[in-house]
Amino acid sequence: MHKFVSLCLGMTLSFLTFSYAQQTNPKSPEQGSIQGKLIDEQTNAPIEYASVAIIRAVDSSVVTGMLSKPNGDFSFPQIALGKYFVKVNFIGFTTVYKAIVLSSKNNIIDVGNIKLGTNAKVLAAVEVVGEKPAYTMAIDKRVFNVDKNISSVGGTATDVLKQVPAVSVDIDGNVTVRNGAPTIFVDGRPTTLTMDQIPADAIANIEVITNPSAKYDAEGVSGILNIVLKKNRKAGINGQVNAGASTLGGANGGFDFSIRREKYNLSLSYNIRSRKGSAKEHLFRKNIGTDTTTYLDQYEQGEQSRRFQYGRIGFDWFMDNRNTFTIAGSINAGDFRDDNNLTLYNLNTGKEQVRYGSGMDNSNHNFRNYAGQLGYKHTFAKQGHELTADFNYNYATSDDGSDYSLQYYTLGHVAIDTPTAPAKRYSYGGGNTTYMTGQIDYVNPLSETSKVEAGLRSTSRIFNNTQTTMGLNNASGDYVLDSSLSNNYHYRETINAGYISYSGQLGNFGYMGGMRGEQSFYSGDMTSTAKSNYKISYPISLFPSVFLSQKFKGDHELQLNYTRRVRRPWFRDLLPNLNYTAQSASRGNPTLKPEFTNSFEFSYLKDFNRKHNVMVSMYYRNTQNAITDYSTDTTIMVNGTAQKVVLSYPVNADTRNSYGAEITVRNQLTTNWDVTTNMNMAQTKINASNLANQLTNSGFIFFGKINTNYKLPYRTTLQVTGIYESKQIMAQGERAGKYTVDAAVRKELLKDRSLVVSMGVNDIFNTDRSLSYTHTEFSDQEYYRKRATREARINVSWRFGKIDAGKKKEGKKGGEEQGGNGDF
Repeated sequence: MHKFVSLCLGMTLSFLTFSYAQQTNPKSPEQGSIQGKLIDEQTNAPIEYASVAIIRAVDSSVVTGMLSKPNGDFSFPQIALGKYFVKVNFIGFTTVYKAIVLSSKNNIIDVGNIKLGTNAKVLAAVEVVGEKPAYTMAIDKRVFNVDKNISSVGGTATDVLKQVPAVSVDIDGNVTVRNGAPTIFVDGRPTTLTMDQIPADAIANIEVITNPSAKYDAEGVSGILNIVLKKNRKAGINGQVNAGASTLGGANGGFDFSIRREKYNLSLSYNIRSRKGSAKEHLFRKNIGTDTTTYLDQYEQGEQSRRFQYGRIGFDWFMDNRNTFTIAGSINAGDFRDDNNLTLYNLNTGKEQVRYGSGMDNSNHNFRNYAGQLGYKHTFAKQGHELTADFNYNYATSDDGSDYSLQYYTLGHVAIDTPTAPAKRYSYGGGNTTYMTGQIDYVNPLSETSKVEAGLRSTSRIFNNTQTTMGLNNASGDYVLDSSLSNNYHYRETINAGYISYSGQLGNFGYMGGMRGEQSFYSGDMTSTAKSNYKISYPISLFPSVFLSQKFKGDHELQLNYTRRVRRPWFRDLLPNLNYTAQSASRGNPTLKPEFTNSFEFSYLKDFNRKHNVMVSMYYRNTQNAITDYSTDTTIMVNGTAQKVVLSYPVNADTRNSYGAEITVRNQLTTNWDVTTNMNMAQTKINASNLANQLTNSGFIFFGKINTNYKLPYRTTLQVTGIYESKQIMAQGERAGKYTVDAAVRKELLKDRSLVVSMGVNDIFNTDRSLSYTHTEFSDQEYYRKRATREARINVSWRFGKIDAGKKKEGKKGGEEQGGNGDF
């Protein structure tokens, strides 16, 4: 470990030394260097392609000149000593002169940020007609602009991800991309938050990276989903307030506020959301015995309530034009309650009811998450040359409770003690999680067409959980501890990583190669199970990546890439808690191992006049030690009584192989109408013969999603999203296909469009649900789950403050005004 970290750190420091040497050592003692950065006085955004000239003070002759780079930087490395003026000229802005003196004692001058003010006369003639699209595609990343999405307003990140092309979300909020689990990042860093804990109104965009390079975590079979939160950095005082309600008894409200000055930016935001709704489950199981067959018909129905709160404060200090310091903190809170009635029927071989059971299954869960971030960024004079470092800290607490009862009756409604005695129990408990991440990244462009990147990261998670379950002893009438459903669990993981990559270009041919090394350590102990503790150490695993691309005339490109990925067990996968309801049970698996995937992708991207974009990708994934769910017939002890159940838990299968094709097409059909279509087709095969003899399963799956936006008259926009998902393959069965349709309309009011009203309906046809079929040696099971998903929402938001100068003028082409809606 020490050698590995030292090696990566040494490489990073050597690049730093080399870069500083380049920057601070002009070729001749008779020469010096001049550098600086151009920014917009009102927006603080960099200004590219502005004319920068070095003029002699003695005779006003021009020595040399250049155009500023995309990040606003300019530099002149070999200038003779003497007195000069730096002249900056750009259309739409006033001309600026800055006097400097290069001497032998001061031969390196950084003039800092040169602010350009707008020229009102020139600006008056400018007409802004462009608009940021809802969905943009590149060969290595796709970005979904949440501000353009209407259906998710007033919801959570789960609602946002349902709208993102290529992303699938089930009713429990589990996210998949190309039939695999991606890693979820928030602002480029790991998070302890779930998707239901992040308000949609706090999200700026979603980045989908299907095959990440060595720079990114190797975690995630299907790549990375990066949730980028809003960070309002417009000049002056700006903000937005919003409020809404839904037909499910839900309500939401919040605000964003920021102050931007020359040297600092302060932002503050808060969101609250509540939701209520019904939920129901139906389980039908065929129990295959040695001499007879029986059936279980079980129903659970009740009400759910959810409340979330999210607050964030951030501070950016722009120390100078090269150094930025950031500090931020957030608090996230959630309160959940589920109240359910439970009814089950025992059926004989002829599927006739012989008895029934009745009871309740109630639970509550509360959490608090506290997060802090420290960040530093240094940019060098050379474009793209930068060093960043940050530290993230998360601390979360939770409280849990449950109340359960079940009593069997004859069909004549007489209470009986068979097949099991009356059951009553309650539980209480809680836990805490500490999650820390430290990272440093360095980028050095060696030339106009090549660069080196290197970095280090270390993450640490400590998880503690306790649960006490008290069950009724029918003989004594007292509640006693049920050790089988109680636990005191402690878990710790540490992951250390380092990477280095090199990229270059030869004409229209681009290439990048990288290597990432990661090592991980896991340990856990639980006082209430036979396997009371475990400790797993994985040595350094290498994750190579190779990217090749070829651009052709006519705006189209081919790319071939390869990466090695890993999916480590989530701590809840390892948590050996036993969850039991009626005749079903589930738990985690402390012996679960990581799965490793070799991923290949071949992609083609074509742009037609910036109105039509087509991307076609073919991919193949081979996974070893594939993590999958497994069910088995067994007997467990609950409150001292033996119970025959179907027990489900995650296991490692031998392999999972998937190959398929994904097609994404974005069409700007007219000025007012755009359509984005995404389709994914794949063949999947799971080989789990290590778990049971000849246990394999395979099948063809299909996923499709279409998003369309149409601009109606009077600043009104209509949006419709349709999703279809075919069956999903499991080792012992499959999940049935489903489809959903969402629609929403948005109306902009007031002259500056600062007031917006959005109305939408999610899951119009009420079709979103989970339906699975599982087969074991002694049972066949059908499991149906449905939550209240059809929901109508209305949301009102008002933006206030200073608007960017570049967006003050409204275009009027085609009868549609385009400007002034702000990038918030």
